[in-house]
Amino acid sequence: MMDTLVQAIFGWPAIIATMLVSIAGLVWKRYWLMLIGTVLVFPFSLYLSGGPATRGLGIFLPVFQLGAALSVRAGKFPLAWVLLSPVFIISAWLVYQVVTR
Repeated sequence: MMDTLVQAIFGWPAIIATMLVSIAGLVWKRYWLMLIGTVLVFPFSLYLSGGPATRGLGIFLPVFQLGAALSVRAGKFPLAWVLLSPVFIISAWLVYQVVTR
C-alpha cells in the first residue's frame, strides 16, 4: 500500500498529471491550473534534486512552473511556454533515461 502511494506521489502518475494540468492551464488560459501543476511538480522536483545527474537543479522546477503561472495570469502566454519548457525537457530526459536502460 505504501509503495503504491509513494509511486503515485513521486513517480510517473505525478509527472503525467503535472504535464496534463499545465498544458490545460496554458491552452485554457487558467492560471489556477498552473498553480495546481506547481504543487504537483514539487515532490517530483525534490526527488530529482537529490540525484547526481541533476546536481540539485531539480528544485528549481516549481519556480519555473510558478513563473509560468504568473505569466498566464499577466496574459504573457509565449513567456509562459518558455518558462514551462524546463519541466517538459527534464521529464523528456527522464523518459529517455528510463527507456534506454
